[in-house]
Amino acid sequence: MNNKLKQILASGKPAIGSWVGFSDPYSVEMIAAVGFDWLLIDMEHFPVSKESLRNVLMACKGSESSPVVRVPVNSRDYIQTVLDLGAHGVMVPMINCAEDAKRAVEFSRYPPLGRRGFGPTRASRYYQDGGEYRREANDEVALFVQIETPEAFGNAGDILGVAGIDGAFIGNGDLANFMNHGQTGSEAVQEIVDRLIEIAGKISMPIGLPTWSEQECNHYVQRGAQLFTIGSDMSFLVNGARGDLSKVRSLLETTKQGLVETLKK
Repeated sequence: MNNKLKQILASGKPAIGSWVGFSDPYSVEMIAAVGFDWLLIDMEHFPVSKESLRNVLMACKGSESSPVVRVPVNSRDYIQTVLDLGAHGVMVPMINCAEDAKRAVEFSRYPPLGRRGFGPTRASRYYQDGGEYRREANDEVALFVQIETPEAFGNAGDILGVAGIDGAFIGNGDLANFMNHGQTGSEAVQEIVDRLIEIAGKISMPIGLPTWSEQECNHYVQRGAQLFTIGSDMSFLVNGARGDLSKVRSLLETTKQGLVETLKK
């Protein structure tokens, strides 16, 4: 296998992705064809089952986007299945300490680095490339851990120092939630985000977070972060529909006002 995302991160360049919550193959295939460096398929907060994940990953095949799956929990069951189905990487939420991170490594890496069981059905092209996949998977599969609680922030140095981790993704939404600030843009949350980027930078560990505008993404690139999402399939659909609807209604209102003025004359 050839993991484009890991190559981009190793080069020091920013990797730009997007969230995927829809499991319909048509919608996934459309967003995969846009040209993102990677796609973050979310099994934690969206109804993406193991069965539908298979179809999602198939819809990504042949695209330029490396599919990374955020699993619901840090478990062997989910992590092994996701990787066996052919995901290029896995993102594990709620990593709060080094032991949590070590478990994620154990479940996602073959011995001697971990204890992942061997069964990469789709990942190895149905065992046509079984030997090659076994030899390369530990180097090519990406493991990202999420730091998204004050506890995790306090243990960030230990978490990021665990061998087998390829990067971290800051859950600034949950940071705000657990800190009772509610807003990711609050000064307290931003201070932690900046500090996490600094900690990761000192050990050359790729780190990033969700962004929702080109300005926000550029801001964090300038601070040294590398791993980003910009928008999501859901936000693109809703914002695009709302924007076009607003434009049409505004135009029709203008036209209506013009007709009223004409009739008055």
